[in-house]
Amino acid sequence: MKNRFNRLTSKEWLPFQKSWFRYDADERLYLDNLRFFTKAEPTHEKVLYYGDQFEAFKSIAETQEISTTVSFDSEDEFQFIVIDIRSEIAACQTLESYYEIRTKIIDFAIQAFNRLTHRRFLTVYIQNQTIANQYYPFAWDLAWHLASIYSLKDEKIACKPIDQGSAMHHPEQHLFYVLHFRKDENSSGVYQLQTNTLCYTHDSKVPERSQVNIPGWFILKPAPRKKNEILHPAKYPEELVSMFLDNFTLENQNILDPMSGTGSTQVAALKKGRNAFGTELSPFFAKIAQQRCQDLVAPNQPDLFSLPSKQQHKIINKDARLINKDDFPSIDYVITSPPYWDMLNMKGAENQAKRVEKGLQTNYSDDQEDMGNIADYDAFLEDLTDVYFNIYDLMPTNAVMTIVVKNIKKKGKNYPFAWDLADRLCKKMVLLPEVFWCQDDINLAPYGYGNTFVSNTFHQYCLNFVKL
Repeated sequence: MKNRFNRLTSKEWLPFQKSWFRYDADERLYLDNLRFFTKAEPTHEKVLYYGDQFEAFKSIAETQEISTTVSFDSEDEFQFIVIDIRSEIAACQTLESYYEIRTKIIDFAIQAFNRLTHRRFLTVYIQNQTIANQYYPFAWDLAWHLASIYSLKDEKIACKPIDQGSAMHHPEQHLFYVLHFRKDENSSGVYQLQTNTLCYTHDSKVPERSQVNIPGWFILKPAPRKKNEILHPAKYPEELVSMFLDNFTLENQNILDPMSGTGSTQVAALKKGRNAFGTELSPFFAKIAQQRCQDLVAPNQPDLFSLPSKQQHKIINKDARLINKDDFPSIDYVITSPPYWDMLNMKGAENQAKRVEKGLQTNYSDDQEDMGNIADYDAFLEDLTDVYFNIYDLMPTNAVMTIVVKNIKKKGKNYPFAWDLADRLCKKMVLLPEVFWCQDDINLAPYGYGNTFVSNTFHQYCLNFVKL
């Protein structure tokens, strides 16, 4: 297949498709992006740059014989646009200073739109930021705004080396976002004011117990799934749950997962000496989850197990939307991973084909009440938000909720599920710094090869919220 998009061979193309990468230096970042997003053949089109490292950027571009500029003075056409505002964001001391930067970038993007070649990319380097103990998702906010002008196509997470001696999680030091937008048939070229918030509706100081001590990003390779676990099409690992239990909970506290699946949360909680509770809509999976917990607490061969103590556990076969205060004791911590919209109902996915071949279930259930079967994105978000708000009302002050999610690509469109869900939940909850679970044990696929950039989404958001 001929590569019509960039200067990379098929062998070089594949590694760039991964949605997270270990960040080494700006020189490598600039080079990799220039090689991927610019044409192999000679062209009069330039690369437009916004940022404070133009000379370094220009020198790297020259090694690839790419012409660069920082101005709109001539009638130049652009094959790629790079906006690097990491230094500006790092210098922000007030929310107002961010708004000034955002306005500049929106104006810049509008001005550049007509000069950018059709179906070529604009890329932004930006981090989220903490100001006066308040966490601001600036990257998400700017993405929402620019997506009204260009098509938001993808994101990559740049993972910086982490100082193991650092006690606290400072995401602005550990990672930044590389946001990819495209000028295409779905782009308006016209800015529309966005209504999304910046998750700053609460001014109260976040309690010390709710500070995140987990690194900003981590690689987790879970143990192979057992026979009864593989029956579930989207199980998340106990090892992941254990990390957050160590951070946010104490022994004998009550842990809840309102969408229990095969009981990953409950099993991890019991092993950590916590009490494990949950609901599960599917009677099939609820039975498996309950049996896994029972086997752990009261096994047929007790000598094979060694739990810290006898813990309570209870999993109810029930719709999470109907949870009430009589179902469980007071909940100290919630950790869960909801359906990723109706993506399991999408036909043709490689994983789906493998499960069909093995005779395994490909979706959560065929129940019309199952949120994984809701086709409308906004309706799905509304129902999911209602579930979490209902549970929030049952949680005590200072309790934390962790939600494991990822952004979604569906039929060529990017749905920033993690950001949209956080935006809605921040109407009541306080957002803590996000944490990324980076997956490094999945095979890459050459999506879009030769035509355009489409990443393999190998990072999951672990969104953390606190009740004040």
